[in-house]
Amino acid sequence: MLTGRDIICFSSIDWDFNWQGHQEIMQRLAAAGNRVLYVENTGVRSPRPSDLGRLRSRLSNWWHSYRGFRRQAENLYVFSPMVLPFPHSRLARWINRRLMSSVLNSWFRSQKFSDPLIWTFLPSRLTLEVIESIPHKLLIYYCIDSFRHSSPAAGRIEASERDMIRRADLVLVTSEQLADHCREHNEDVHKFPFTVDYATFEAARENPAMTVPVDLEALPGPKAGYIGGLHRWMDTALLAGLAEKLPDVQFVLIGPEQEPMDNIRNLPNVHLLGAREHEQLPGYLKGFDIGLIPYLVTDYTQCVHPTKLNEYLSMGLPVLSTPIREMVSFDSDNPGLVDIGHNAAELSGLLGRRLESLSGDTESELRSQRIELARECGWQNRLEMMCELIEQRINEVRPCDESGWLERLTAVSRGGRRRVLVALVTAAIFWILLFAAPSAQWLGAPLIAKAPPASSDVILVFGGGVGETGRPGSSTFERSGWAAELYSAGVAGKIVLSSGFMQLSRRDAEDMLRVATADGVAAGDIILEKQAANNYENVRNCLEIMRLNGFSSAVVVTGLYNTLRTRLLFTTQLKAIEVPGATIDSIHLAPSPESVFFHRDSDKLAQLAAVLHEYAAILNYWWKDWI
Repeated sequence: MLTGRDIICFSSIDWDFNWQGHQEIMQRLAAAGNRVLYVENTGVRSPRPSDLGRLRSRLSNWWHSYRGFRRQAENLYVFSPMVLPFPHSRLARWINRRLMSSVLNSWFRSQKFSDPLIWTFLPSRLTLEVIESIPHKLLIYYCIDSFRHSSPAAGRIEASERDMIRRADLVLVTSEQLADHCREHNEDVHKFPFTVDYATFEAARENPAMTVPVDLEALPGPKAGYIGGLHRWMDTALLAGLAEKLPDVQFVLIGPEQEPMDNIRNLPNVHLLGAREHEQLPGYLKGFDIGLIPYLVTDYTQCVHPTKLNEYLSMGLPVLSTPIREMVSFDSDNPGLVDIGHNAAELSGLLGRRLESLSGDTESELRSQRIELARECGWQNRLEMMCELIEQRINEVRPCDESGWLERLTAVSRGGRRRVLVALVTAAIFWILLFAAPSAQWLGAPLIAKAPPASSDVILVFGGGVGETGRPGSSTFERSGWAAELYSAGVAGKIVLSSGFMQLSRRDAEDMLRVATADGVAAGDIILEKQAANNYENVRNCLEIMRLNGFSSAVVVTGLYNTLRTRLLFTTQLKAIEVPGATIDSIHLAPSPESVFFHRDSDKLAQLAAVLHEYAAILNYWWKDWI
């Protein structure tokens, strides 16, 4: 057994998910004296509504830990990474890689992790890129799923899985079909199916005090049972056929419903007992007469070695299965220990005959064979075989002599050059977008809702930097100057200058007044509105002024990228403040044609920030029900 090693596990499931080989292996390695960091699943697809519980659990784990790290047991630590849930987005992956690498490097330094073994169940591109940033002794890829057949979303990581298989120093698989797949890219492939904690099941089997749970014991007659997730690979039509042909047999399914089981839920002799804790399962198996593996035969299930097979065998149970490849192979190697049928007619006959023979001498001998086989294949023996292989590979991959140093350095350097090139290209693209291209204008285009100035009763001028940075600036003078031009052109005979902002000791509205009067606007034609602290108050206060003065139409002068928010505000507030004769069609948004702030030679980053500020403001106003 390995001992004294530092191990990082990149898992395809979270620690608190259904107990599987991922947790069993890492818990045992930690108990053997290795330091283990278990990195929870970072995903192979975008989240769906059904993932809400898992997301809540991830957030809770993060909140109750330190930067996502928590101590699960002696030598065993779990890391719940917070990542952007878009595994196939290059930008999200770039961000996630840097976040994870930074946090993991902090862990390595603080815990003095050095030259670790990396053991991954997850061959995603993000995992691969994070692994590349970690100096390690050995890379082990444990292939337990056919991602290309499990779902279209998971199938998108097929290319990164090929790269993972090629780069791995050692590839472990759980089935012959997966071994065939991995050997296309790496010759060093070894089959180790997930198995069972034999000692736990033996204790339940031999202990008279371990009773069958009440909900199972209460069911009459023989019981054919299944433990595991109730997923889309289960042949529910087959189960319905078995239940119909064998009405005196109780079919008991224990596990979480991952897919609807509506076509068997209401059958009188089918019982969906729901999920149970892992330590409760031996008690339920003790109450079964036969164990079921009722899988559909598909490209995916042909790659599956059912873990439940060894759990059934450890309790001495006969096993009834459909003809998936691993079960056919097992039956060939161990004749008589399992029964395989292709349809409900075959399987019901096999099940009936097996039930009739349960009390016979032959069955007693078969029961002993099943138990002995489960003991030999238990996790203790299987993990020792894995560890022996890993130790051999460590000595082969990391020799003490200096041969091959140049080749290894060249390979690493090539990867480094690629990363440098990618970084340079990325930096160039960002530089072009930020400083050479009119990115702010592109991004701000949907925010424009302007119209040509039309003859109106009044010109409304919004100051205070509305539509740019949210602070007063050059826009104060540009907008009041533009309003003076419109006034001189006869567009309207009155002007309202609206701003409650202060610049140093001066009011923004009074600065606009000085500009307007200097440009020829009669002081008597100007109304000052000096209370508005934001765009919402600009609109409401100006509508109130229009109502009091009998104005029914207006030209509105504001920032170019503030016109959409202002139009939305007028649309909403005209319903709340009754202005006789005023409609949204009588409100004309005419921003000043020139803007120093948004000039092509001005600060590009500030322009982008201003446009993003405007989008955030619209979202905030919508949240407040102002628009």
